[in-house]
Amino acid sequence: MKNTADIVVIGGGPAGMATALEASKNGASVLLLEADTLLGGNAARSTGYLAFQGFEMQHREGLDDNAEIFFKDMVNEIKRQEETYGIEFDAELAKVFAKESATTYDWLVELGFEFNRFLPRPLQHSVNRMVDVTDTSMFTKVFSDVLEKNNVDVRTSTRARRLLLEESCIVGVQTDKESFRANMGVVLAAGGYQANSSLRKKYQPEHMATTPYLGTHHDVGDGHIMGQEVGGELINMTMIPPLIMVGSALVEDSIAVNTLGRRFHDEAGPYDYRVQELNKQPNKTAYYIYDNQTYLKKRQLINEMPQTPSSANSLMELAQTIGSDHKALEEAVTRWNDFLTSSEKKDPDFGRVILPAERRAILEPPYFASKMITGINFPAGGFRVNTDLQVLNVYGEPIPKLFAVGDCSGGLGPVIGMGGMRITPALTLGRVVGRKIATQKFECIPNSERLDEYIPSNTMKVPVIDD
Repeated sequence: MKNTADIVVIGGGPAGMATALEASKNGASVLLLEADTLLGGNAARSTGYLAFQGFEMQHREGLDDNAEIFFKDMVNEIKRQEETYGIEFDAELAKVFAKESATTYDWLVELGFEFNRFLPRPLQHSVNRMVDVTDTSMFTKVFSDVLEKNNVDVRTSTRARRLLLEESCIVGVQTDKESFRANMGVVLAAGGYQANSSLRKKYQPEHMATTPYLGTHHDVGDGHIMGQEVGGELINMTMIPPLIMVGSALVEDSIAVNTLGRRFHDEAGPYDYRVQELNKQPNKTAYYIYDNQTYLKKRQLINEMPQTPSSANSLMELAQTIGSDHKALEEAVTRWNDFLTSSEKKDPDFGRVILPAERRAILEPPYFASKMITGINFPAGGFRVNTDLQVLNVYGEPIPKLFAVGDCSGGLGPVIGMGGMRITPALTLGRVVGRKIATQKFECIPNSERLDEYIPSNTMKVPVIDD
């Protein structure tokens, strides 16, 4: 097998797969290196929430949306998050994503993806635009097939370790066993850093850096580390928002009760809101309650949670198991079920609008309780890039022939709390960078030849102070 290609992509999640496919379709030869045994990354294990604007599902519903509205919603989300984190938001990259997102929906449909329904998040998305994929395993199955058909050379179980640098230009990648050369560029798409507690300690208090995470154990920041070694500037690394460790698709079919057996919040509300409300409960303890049909349907998500759920053949027994009041628990489930059988669109108690598919109630024993545990899933940090997705150094200069996308780029990361804003930007900007590298010529200019451009003529002089 050849170890040289026009483009080497590090990472086989949605960002890397989209990059590789688009580059190949535009005439470039591509090597894709994936540390895991299968492609798909976290997308294949996710709830499959994506967000687009101006796409066919919105047209069917008569919804008015466009790139400008989408961008304004992102800006509003940044304003909310700026109260908690120091944020560097890349508005130009956000505009590119917003504009291109509609074509990503069409592209996925052409590949064979299907979508279920809209999932309202009115605080984050002013227009219904978040939808869910019917089968997230398609991120593995469909892309594995289409990449092979488009002659992308995929190497699984291959972990990249170092970037190869010659005369200030990135020329390839070193793995555990061998090196790979890239004629046109290397793309960092290696995922996040949630699985690397030692790296997280640099950006989080220690008690948070060791909390559990959602995602694959390969999310150890390999791309971040490699790019930093060659001078890439990392931004938004301290934004590692806490969240409750549960797949949102499980939340759709659950209610949460505290140790008194009472509901206390909108279970499908913003991620940070869920954490805040849990912390207000007695002993900061609460449980997701769901039934056997949900357990059988969403077992994968349940098995990835930090603790095995408790179960019982009746709500009374379940209440005894988790130490809550059984009458209150039974009343909470009954009230929720009654709401689902009504014609009301909004939960009258907490305003919840994301409901179970077909408004299916909690009815089928045995019943389950999963403890609510705080952890992380979505680190926002990554490299500063330009709109060509080139990695920039601290002077704002592109590192020749090095690109970053998905969780390895940081300028769009802080909008993660909106929902649907992890997989969609990865796919969309992956397509952008794959197309750009394949069709444009990115020169390799040594830093020494560019230095004068970045030294301002009016460099401030330090005054001399006489004793």
